[in-house]
Amino acid sequence: MTQTELLYQLESDLRSVLEDVRNNLVPLPEQHLSHRPDPMEWNALECIAHLNVFLDYYLPRVELSIHKAKARRWKGGGDVVYRGRGARLIRKVTSDKKYKTGKKYNLSNLPLGTEVVKRFLINNEMLLRSLQAAKDININKPKIRKLNAWTASYSLANVMEYLIRHSQRHVAQAKRAAVAV
Repeated sequence: MTQTELLYQLESDLRSVLEDVRNNLVPLPEQHLSHRPDPMEWNALECIAHLNVFLDYYLPRVELSIHKAKARRWKGGGDVVYRGRGARLIRKVTSDKKYKTGKKYNLSNLPLGTEVVKRFLINNEMLLRSLQAAKDININKPKIRKLNAWTASYSLANVMEYLIRHSQRHVAQAKRAAVAV
């Protein structure tokens, strides 16, 4: 897939996620969003708060890498490159398999309110602007350090795809949890 095709696909997918949240989660009262469908599953607010952890970490780094790439004149074009760690990250988030979340990213049993959903919408609007700004650069070149890692990094392309695929996965989970009421 070319970089241009990926960016347009991600933009379309992100707009769908935002529309989904606005139509299916924002109108619901907090009691519906905080309802746990099963004692071992997250409620809708916990799903969205989990996504915010990753957005809060990666968004500033995405924006900085885009600015640096523009300053270095790394022009776009060509195919998206998936190497080792980045390919595993995308495969993991797009699979149907359930994964155990690390303690740092598991926000269950914390007092959460509807401000979590508002912050998610704001973060994703920022990500949408970053996707549009990335159309002018080579998204394979900039590297972004992995969350909680000293040396491991992902390409900008892999990080942006991960953030959107991860959001798709957990927004669907949040909708199932909220509908279960």
